[in-house]
Amino acid sequence: MNSLEHELKNALRREEPAADFTERLLARLPSMPAGKPSWSEALWNLICRPALRWATAAAFCAAFAVGYFAYRRHQQTVARGKMARQQVMLALHIASSKLNFAVKQVHRTDESRDVRAVPNSD
Repeated sequence: MNSLEHELKNALRREEPAADFTERLLARLPSMPAGKPSWSEALWNLICRPALRWATAAAFCAAFAVGYFAYRRHQQTVARGKMARQQVMLALHIASSKLNFAVKQVHRTDESRDVRAVPNSD
């Protein structure tokens, strides 16, 4: 084994930490509340950062505007659909009445032919 490999092996070998390692590490960390914050607390903490307040307000306004205009477009589409349905129903009603009239005329013509075709038994 060459000397570089030997030095690397010695430098990377596993060592047990000192007995007071955990206490020293925890002392250096900022104090944190016990437990994980809820999603609403995390969101509130994010919003309350001064650098993000305006960005958050702008994002909420933009989301509201997009939602409002999408809802208005949906309302217009529904209104157009209802109007189209009424027009189709009116067209079907007119077509039905015209067909009924034509059928009655055909039956009336057939009846008059039948009456003429039957010889008088007098």
